[in-house]
Amino acid sequence: MSPFSTVISAAVLLLFSLMPVSLRAEQPALNSEVQIKQPIELVFVDSPKISVPGFAKRLAGRPSPWLEIEVTFDIERNPDPKGPKFAEELTFNYYVLLKNEQFTEDKKPTLLTGSIVHVDVPLEKGRHSVAFVSPKALARFFEGRTPSSAQQTVTDVGVTISGKKGLLAIATSKGTVKGDKGWWDTDLYTKTQGSLLNKNETPFAPLEWDFFEAIKPKSGN
Repeated sequence: MSPFSTVISAAVLLLFSLMPVSLRAEQPALNSEVQIKQPIELVFVDSPKISVPGFAKRLAGRPSPWLEIEVTFDIERNPDPKGPKFAEELTFNYYVLLKNEQFTEDKKPTLLTGSIVHVDVPLEKGRHSVAFVSPKALARFFEGRTPSSAQQTVTDVGVTISGKKGLLAIATSKGTVKGDKGWWDTDLYTKTQGSLLNKNETPFAPLEWDFFEAIKPKSGN
């Protein structure tokens, strides 16, 4: 080896030794395949009846149903045994298209949109996310005449799952979606935010705690 080559090699080794460890080797990436399973379940559920000693119940007539949208999804674990076993955060974007065009001034159906951020999600199959629409919100969008079933209330539901590196999965209640664009990416609907609630914002918050994924508080950093 020539003296000049020796000097270059030594300089490279010195430069590498001075680099931060974080720059020498990247942290293991979340290398998992995410899939939204069918069906995306749409059901009407009544408010839970919770008995509290010493608390007088106040009923406002017959309880009205909540709209529950449940998504089951799979995450394939990284085959590397030293790889991550949890996803730190997964963002679920929900798009719920109501069958209420006959009740709107512009005759456009209402598209409810909302996001839920799940944290500490195990890289496993059969994980669950859920969103709700309250009885009073449904009554407002249907002029007080909420349909008798979830199927009569909703035309379609779209769901996307995103991670730190972008879109991971996309699907609708009527099947999969080709590409990264859904039917909701148009101006054909009146988009409304704030009416889709995560489980912690409903009376179902303390129920089925181990079944659904943990939710990042909206005020969290």
